[in-house]
Amino acid sequence: MSDCPAKTAPNKNRVLVPRSPRSTIRWPMPSTMRSDQRFRPRERLRLEQDFERVIKTGRKASDGLLLVFAAENRLGWSRLGISIPKRIGNSVRRHYVRRRIREAFRRNKDKLPTGLDLVCVARPGAAVSEAAIETSLIKLITKAAFRA
Repeated sequence: MSDCPAKTAPNKNRVLVPRSPRSTIRWPMPSTMRSDQRFRPRERLRLEQDFERVIKTGRKASDGLLLVFAAENRLGWSRLGISIPKRIGNSVRRHYVRRRIREAFRRNKDKLPTGLDLVCVARPGAAVSEAAIETSLIKLITKAAFRA
């Protein structure tokens, strides 16, 4: 045991004793907030045949940063697939762009239409600020969704 005093949980049913003086207790966020902010595995487009289907049958929208293909799926949620060509740069740069696109999608899921499979292809100018990628992604997804 440590010399820290025991803390009582908000529900008063259990006592939490820290393991060390430096440990902190992290309470989970409410389930409604947590589920909206996560990028779940079911929201990822992974199979090659799904990528091909979206690119061949989907509608596209593009600007200087991104090219977005959108095709309807029969699910209640949207799925995102990301393709970063080698002309973007080395693997560090490509992964940086991929993380920015994924984060922009994750943050703005509630603003985007549902029931779409999306493939996002980065263009060479995509290695810019996160805000530019975010506004571009939102604009292009809604544009492609209305075409689909």
